Amino acid sequence: MLAARLLLLRCCRSIRCHPSARSLLFLTALALPVALSAQAKQSNNLVKFRLRDRYLIVVQATVNGSGPFSFLLDTGSTHTVIDPGLARQLQAPVIGEAALTTVSEVRKDRLVRLKEIRVGNSTVSELGAIIDKMDQVRLKAPGVRGVLGEDFISEFDLLIDYQKRELRFDQPAPVGERCRIETMGHYRGQTTTNRLLIEAEFMDVSGGKVQLQLDTGAKMPELFPVRRDSFPERPWAGSMAFSSGPNGTTVHSHATIRIGTTTVKDLDVIQSRRGVAFDAVGLLPAAIFKSIYISHTGGFVVLNPSE
Repeated sequence: MLAARLLLLRCCRSIRCHPSARSLLFLTALALPVALSAQAKQSNNLVKFRLRDRYLIVVQATVNGSGPFSFLLDTGSTHTVIDPGLARQLQAPVIGEAALTTVSEVRKDRLVRLKEIRVGNSTVSELGAIIDKMDQVRLKAPGVRGVLGEDFISEFDLLIDYQKRELRFDQPAPVGERCRIETMGHYRGQTTTNRLLIEAEFMDVSGGKVQLQLDTGAKMPELFPVRRDSFPERPWAGSMAFSSGPNGTTVHSHATIRIGTTTVKDLDVIQSRRGVAFDAVGLLPAAIFKSIYISHTGGFVVLNPSE
């Protein structure tokens, strides 16, 4: 996630305290003032992408017939975001306001209507987009004009191949273990939407499985405090190495995460002390896998699917 996050309740992320690890956007969507009926043209479509800093996916997209423009593909962002200059260039009509909640502030930004966004041959029409300066996003990915969030991505089943740097839209599900994902969560009694929540287990920690947000905008796994004034009480194995990070974070090295029967070893995990409003325990970066298939229609993912 890379920028602020909007209101349909998603959770409140932010441009986090450890920008090198976190999702770039942090919109918490509580309630869109205008409901647009997004429609997708689905196709078996292969799209090449650029990989920035070995984890950020940059694609070329046309918007309302103009472009192409560079966009980040971010499963951690509940909604699509464009910068003010692009909104002016497109003369996108304002259809309301969205309340954006970040760690440090709550503010209102304009919500505009996009007639069509196209990536390769895959198109979503009638989409609402948040206008945001995306300063932190551009620090990580210069030249990016917007972020394609889950309101766009969820219209498709998607294979992300980090090794080949390819996206495949709406291809049949590959061979491999199907791990369940939840597209809705809960935070303070409200339903969060446009989510990709998955159960994971930190093998170096007691306490069983936790629910994490599967996030293409996150660089490292991260755990959040239970409360704003606390830090995660997770008894890491005494043999694990750790070091201090910025803003009171702790970095645990050589951690192992298991999702289903898939195990990823030798990971650095950020244990943040800064409280955030979130419907998951933390973030699971998609880039720790060689490839990942996300089935929005079936409600599952396949990690490192077979060829």
